[in-house]
Amino acid sequence: MAISQKMIAFAERSSWIRKMFEEGARLKAQYGADHVCDFSLGNPDLPPPAQYQEAVRKVTAAEGPGSHGYMANNGYPFVREAVAKQIGAEQGMAVGQDDILMTVGAAGAINVTMKALLDPGDEVLILAPFFVEYNFYVDNHGGATKIVNTAQDFSLDLAAIEAAITPKTKAIIINSPNNPTGQIYSATELAGLAEVLKKAPQTVYLISDEPYRKIVYDNHTVPSIFAAYPNSLIVSSYSKDLSLPGERIGYIAVHP
Repeated sequence: MAISQKMIAFAERSSWIRKMFEEGARLKAQYGADHVCDFSLGNPDLPPPAQYQEAVRKVTAAEGPGSHGYMANNGYPFVREAVAKQIGAEQGMAVGQDDILMTVGAAGAINVTMKALLDPGDEVLILAPFFVEYNFYVDNHGGATKIVNTAQDFSLDLAAIEAAITPKTKAIIINSPNNPTGQIYSATELAGLAEVLKKAPQTVYLISDEPYRKIVYDNHTVPSIFAAYPNSLIVSSYSKDLSLPGERIGYIAVHP
């Protein structure tokens, strides 16, 4: 089947991740999974919690009318209420179910956000190093990515971010804790970033991709994005902290 030149270019740019994944599978088959550290894809190597497995059994056993039917576009109200309660506790402010939109994983959350925000040619700042699919998500909806390097220690380079902002800048995506560096942006850094974004003549949205928020060690904490900047959104999923990447359970949380 003939496909577009755009898709051919996408495939060529992303093929190294797939090649690494396939090489990891080959090495595991040769040496055993316990002897290979595979960093190609974010597949957790622990099973989901027992509580999750029990909940799934209850859901699949449900027999009432509509038990497995379509839901509202933004997700079940009781699910959004539960997520809102969780986000509110993390962010230190009241968040309601109307501030939550359930999505098909965090990837779906970013795509929905891009579709809602971008007009053709709008720019989205991405901090390097970064999760490579951000480029595709922005391009899917007519935007243009602008890569901004972080500092040598992977902290935010606020001067570089400020220099990268143009009248076409619509959003910036940050990922903290970061994939691949593990960097956690401090509250001071986020406050500085907020001041930079406020200087722009137009509204610049801060999109915080947070699937690793709960995977922190040595008494580190992840500061509140909502407390730092009002025009902010959180996108996340339960793929990493609950070992559920295949279930594709994600959400968008909008600053209340």
